[in-house]
Amino acid sequence: MTNDAETPKLVPVADGFFVRQEIDNIAWVDLGGYAVVVDALEHPEKEDEVFSALARTLGDVPVRYVLNTHTHYDHVALNPAFQRYFGAEIINQQIAPLGPEGRWFRGSRRSLHMLPAPGCHTEEDCVLWLPEDRALFVGDLFGWGLIPLTRALRNETAVLLLETYDRLLAYDAAVVVPGHGPLITSGELRRWTEYFRWLVAETARLVVEGADDDGIRRQLAPPQDMRGWWRFLAWKHEDSVSKVLRAVRRGLLTVAAIQRGGS
Repeated sequence: MTNDAETPKLVPVADGFFVRQEIDNIAWVDLGGYAVVVDALEHPEKEDEVFSALARTLGDVPVRYVLNTHTHYDHVALNPAFQRYFGAEIINQQIAPLGPEGRWFRGSRRSLHMLPAPGCHTEEDCVLWLPEDRALFVGDLFGWGLIPLTRALRNETAVLLLETYDRLLAYDAAVVVPGHGPLITSGELRRWTEYFRWLVAETARLVVEGADDDGIRRQLAPPQDMRGWWRFLAWKHEDSVSKVLRAVRRGLLTVAAIQRGGS
């Protein structure tokens, strides 16, 4: 899962459906008659490599749309290149805001549903579902152990996060494409919610028992079954512990709220 996660490789998900997996992921899907691209990397200098791989895998199928899960810089760098090469239309919540029901893209081979899921990473978050392939794009809602929020962690944001994960899990996706790192399944989404609840409960217990911050960090060891998650031991577990500890200490995050939020 983690050995070559930062080495670019092309992952075939299904016929006409590929993910170029690296630190930043980009995917292209032949819907039938035209293709869509999902997210557009961080480095514009990768344009030639990406377009060569796209031509090699899709031939002359035109890219009609580029769909950004959100507009952070590491998801949009090649947007202009797709506009130049294909006249592709860029779809994201800044340029072409979606209504609550989202937007369907249909071709002769498969369909794709792009749906807003705001507030868990940015206000622009979207997820994309391909029912024929049971594949789900989650952007940066999943961060390999990282709490994805870019705003303060507190009861309201934690509950929104858990409720959003419930909706993601309801797809029962066979393949989940995160914005960064290796592809996953719904199992990793479920495991993260268990980890998050455990982290809040254990942090709250240790705070009540009077443990100091260093002691809490020492006692909240990374779960054994998650130690192989991408970059989890390097910094992500430590970062999540710090965020939860800070919120619990300030009275912003409680076990009761987490128990009520989500399933």
